[in-house]
Amino acid sequence: MKHSFALQPLNDGPFGSPREFLCHCVRCKWTFKVNPERGTVIAFNNVGEPLAGPEATRRIDTFAEGPCPAFAGFPEYDDARDALEHHGILHPILHFFGLDHST
Repeated sequence: MKHSFALQPLNDGPFGSPREFLCHCVRCKWTFKVNPERGTVIAFNNVGEPLAGPEATRRIDTFAEGPCPAFAGFPEYDDARDALEHHGILHPILHFFGLDHST
């Protein structure tokens, strides 16, 4: 299962469209900061500090397609994670914003 995000736009662009978003999963409570123009996703810990290292990578890998850790007890969790390992960091960002046209 994918994350279920509540979005909060941050700092508006020159034409009023948001340049960055805070994406907060209402299921697992993970938070991400997304900048579609730069193609970046930053994962945050539970107190709002940016994560680094393996934990950040693990969370970012679940950003677009999941699996949301709220469903970690389900056997499909491992299968979904394994299916996504071949994608790089840009793929989840493009997919989340509907810009990924690959099959």
